[in-house]
Amino acid sequence: MNKLSSIYTEKNNCQDCYKCVKNCPVKAIKLEDNSASVIPELCIYCGKCTQVCPANAKKVRDDLPVVKQALKKEKIIVSLAPSYISEYENIETNKIIAAFKEAGFYGVSETAIGAEKVALETKNWIDKQENGVYISSCCPSAVLLINKYYPEHSSAVAPILSPMVTHAKFLKKIYPDAKVLFVGPCIAKKEEVNQFGEYIDYVLSFKDIKAFFEDIGIFFEFMKPTEDDVFIPIRANKGNLYPIDGGMLTCMIDSINSDIDRINHNSNKKESIRYMTFSGVKNLKEIMRDFDSMKNSGKTFIEVMTCDGGCIKGPLAISNKSSASKRLNVLDKVSVEPRNEEIVSKLNELNISTKYDFIKKIEKEEYTLNQIYEALKMVNKKSEADELNCGGCGYDNCREFAKALIAGKAENDMCISYMRKIAQDKTNILLKKMPSGIVIVNDKLKVVDANKNFADILGDEVKMIFEANPGLYGADVTKLISYHNLFSQVLETGVDIVEQDIRDGEHYFTLSVFSVQNHSLVCGIIKNLHAPEVRKDLVLNRTKEVIMENMKVVQQIAFLLGENASYTESMLNSILESHSNDKDELTNTK
Repeated sequence: MNKLSSIYTEKNNCQDCYKCVKNCPVKAIKLEDNSASVIPELCIYCGKCTQVCPANAKKVRDDLPVVKQALKKEKIIVSLAPSYISEYENIETNKIIAAFKEAGFYGVSETAIGAEKVALETKNWIDKQENGVYISSCCPSAVLLINKYYPEHSSAVAPILSPMVTHAKFLKKIYPDAKVLFVGPCIAKKEEVNQFGEYIDYVLSFKDIKAFFEDIGIFFEFMKPTEDDVFIPIRANKGNLYPIDGGMLTCMIDSINSDIDRINHNSNKKESIRYMTFSGVKNLKEIMRDFDSMKNSGKTFIEVMTCDGGCIKGPLAISNKSSASKRLNVLDKVSVEPRNEEIVSKLNELNISTKYDFIKKIEKEEYTLNQIYEALKMVNKKSEADELNCGGCGYDNCREFAKALIAGKAENDMCISYMRKIAQDKTNILLKKMPSGIVIVNDKLKVVDANKNFADILGDEVKMIFEANPGLYGADVTKLISYHNLFSQVLETGVDIVEQDIRDGEHYFTLSVFSVQNHSLVCGIIKNLHAPEVRKDLVLNRTKEVIMENMKVVQQIAFLLGENASYTESMLNSILESHSNDKDELTNTK
């Protein structure tokens, strides 16, 4: 299968918004050359970055072309994730199966069969453990998180294959000559192909299948299923509850409530294991934080999934309905039916134990305060008061951002306050160097910034205000100048005013007003026409204008007169030459 990373960035589309950094729960993003790319070694493939990217620059590896090619020569069985119930809620099951078979797949089987086996083996494993806290292995993203970032607790993860890999192994036992394709809403499953390639061959998403079917003209509603369009080799039962919170636990025990009842009413039949379920990376990280403090509270098993609400809210799901709606749909459609005992016995015989020690742990970098302070100085944060902790860079606080700078994962210009300061400094330098008066005005006709030349042009009173309030920030333009209506005009129309002459008492000005941001911010450039350098520039500019206008007139006359103009020009030249010769002869005679 494809060994490329399951998530990548289209650099041309990345727009420096840092939304992926902000939403990545493990900060597995590197900023380089103004582009945010995923660091595969750090990623847990939860898919958050793909969901929040406003420019759609975060892409999921497309394995559809590989599957299409494989279909031409291989016998492929679809392992359909149990969340199909909420994805295809109004479609009859036999039509779904018929559609896959029409596309060229040998048959369709429910991944939930593997989930039931995982639940059984996990329960057997838990029963044999000492008191402590133990965690499910059904979510590959959660397994990656714990083994990479909390390796000290990795032994608490059940050493059991995931439902997808278990099901694929089971199918290959029943159909030795077949390949297995998993279809579901999960990105982390694509990484499992790389990890357990001897069992699972391909992974596609519900979105991939939708695109594939549409491309070849297959639509569920038009399918005409036959009696052969059923799940193989057997139907799943309670395993279809897996994609919702608590679904695994329901397969492991009759119900959480019945256990609580037994604890409260009959201590002799009390279960020795407490069961809990949590979804979302945030919850899982909090569990890891408090893990040691929970160890002394008997035996606890925690079912975890990194997607909030469970697999039904996976990043590659098609349906965007609420968790509650999807959950109800799953609960309504799950049923328990009699099954072929011979096939069930083969499932029971399957060995699905495994180890996850191949997942490399992340070595946590430790930085001294001096290193952090030096990094903060790079973004002009020289004291704690400068550490705004605004989160605009995507990190929780300025010191976490500083650590990312040291690690080479971040760039200085990710800091909004730093970039604002640079922009302001550049603006101030430009304003100071400009020989003209400059004023920037907002849509409320309040000054955003102005240079000293603007105050000097307006006279002593404004100069005094400028000394007390450099930049005249917040000053009312209508009280500073009488021609403020020109600023209002540009704000309203968006049409720039270029070098308009203005008389204000004894003073003469030339004023240009142009939009900086349409209808919200304008800039005025004002020059005192009495100033010698301005008068010189003005004379030159206006002389050039007169020359250019005369040239246009001459060109128009030449065009209209044509040959007559050429004849006239030659006659005038001969007269001039004659006049010049006569003048020379007269001079020589004398």
